[in-house]
Amino acid sequence: MGRPLNKKYFANTNLQDFDTANVGGESVASVTISGSWSGFTQATSTVTFSAPQIAGGVTAEGTVTITAGAPTAVTITVPGSGYTSAPTVTIADSDGGAETTGTATAVLTSGASARQNGIKAEAQIGAGSEVLTGDVIKQVSTTRYKVQTSDGTSVCQLVTTNALGADEMSIMATDVDGGTYLVSKLTSRKAVLVPVANTHGGTSSAGALFASGTAAPWSFDAAEAGRVQIANQ
Repeated sequence: MGRPLNKKYFANTNLQDFDTANVGGESVASVTISGSWSGFTQATSTVTFSAPQIAGGVTAEGTVTITAGAPTAVTITVPGSGYTSAPTVTIADSDGGAETTGTATAVLTSGASARQNGIKAEAQIGAGSEVLTGDVIKQVSTTRYKVQTSDGTSVCQLVTTNALGADEMSIMATDVDGGTYLVSKLTSRKAVLVPVANTHGGTSSAGALFASGTAAPWSFDAAEAGRVQIANQ
């Protein structure tokens, strides 16, 4: 099947570093509190986070500190995993007396504490729906991958059409001009490209820098002249 992909593209390092296998995205590092808050009681106040965007990710958890009737700090007890954007943070008082115009903002991990990104795929597991944020967790061949979505896990065939069937998937690439392609074959160094517009639920123009069937270098980094970026999360 040609030179196989390095395991790092499947976020495998997250297992040894974060005890969560095959899930890309990030965790919650901290929460910033600002604005005006009043009427909170320590014993009845809680903090909750919205769910991660990547299937298989873990929702963050934490506790809130109340000082003089206002939230002053959030302690992260479960950093979570699988976030591609910061979750919504809700601080509430079950006693019903809290009033606030303040905000609580999650900050995702970065630098050395960041999770390893993985290849992002649009996939349909069996008779399920087309999910835009599937995580590729294993390479079976250059055109077949084990993919995880909110509908489950299955080995899927790589295709180059926007409309998917049962156990089919697509991987998107973007060139330096913002044009998009679907990948027909992926190896450790090259992606074979097919220009396609509006892939993975977005609004885009079909790529014009690489003709259909061209094998181009790729990486997770921003596209450059002569190299495409493979969608990752």
